[in-house]
Amino acid sequence: MTSGSAVNGGPVPCLDHVMVLLDGAAHRDASSSGFLARDFGRIKRKEAESSVAGQYSTLGVAGENTLIELFGSDMPGASPLTGGLVFSFEEPGSAERARALLDASGEVKYHHDVVRRSVEGEDEQQPWYHLISVDLGEGSPLLLFLNEVTPEYFHSLGARPAPDGRLPRKNYLDAALGAVAGGNRLMRDVVGVTLSVTAERGRRLADALSVFGYAAAETASGVRELRGPGLTVRLETGDGPEHVTEIEISLDPEVYDPSMPTEFRFGETSRLVVESAENARWSFTPSP
Repeated sequence: MTSGSAVNGGPVPCLDHVMVLLDGAAHRDASSSGFLARDFGRIKRKEAESSVAGQYSTLGVAGENTLIELFGSDMPGASPLTGGLVFSFEEPGSAERARALLDASGEVKYHHDVVRRSVEGEDEQQPWYHLISVDLGEGSPLLLFLNEVTPEYFHSLGARPAPDGRLPRKNYLDAALGAVAGGNRLMRDVVGVTLSVTAERGRRLADALSVFGYAAAETASGVRELRGPGLTVRLETGDGPEHVTEIEISLDPEVYDPSMPTEFRFGETSRLVVESAENARWSFTPSP
């Protein structure tokens, strides 16, 4: 999964990771799951502290190019958050081009920043990534980020750029988590995400992604789909809680074992179902 060029010549953001807020029981079950750590994906645990949200913990479940980031407490942010989509550009200079396209659209508001980090041996903070945070409306419980990491960030991890200068997500994950050994993990990548949103939130999401070539369509059941490179985002509109309701994951059929269990539950609010040798669905319901 790599960044290509949209029909308008602009950069195409490809899915980097999906953020999901779990309740305590679901997060504890997922964190202690032998299946997730041993058979399903590469695992990355993180303990962090935010000046806004305080301490929080995450469990990352990674495939080849994409990551599912499960939060076990409130996500950092000014408003209560339930989840989000983070896309990344692989080609250096894409963030500037992306901002120009968003500005030209006249429909999408966003915030831009260059996030910096202190690095040992450097007197000044180093640029880590270019952040484009799309405005999904006041008090939105969902986030939409379009990021471009810097060569400094890649170098700090020991990740190697591609021969053509791209900074692939796969190379970052391999450096951070270790390369995928052949035939030892089921998860390949996230290929679909379903969001429960208000009509206005869905409109803002669709407007932002359509700028980069994501094509909109409507299913027979009235669900709006946004189709991009290797990913379909489904928007279910209504008056219920706004959150990530389901993640569709492609699997490696050579790793699939037909004798393995097909359903895994994490607390009362999360369920992972292996539907076939090539596909799984991970669903989430809001805490009562």
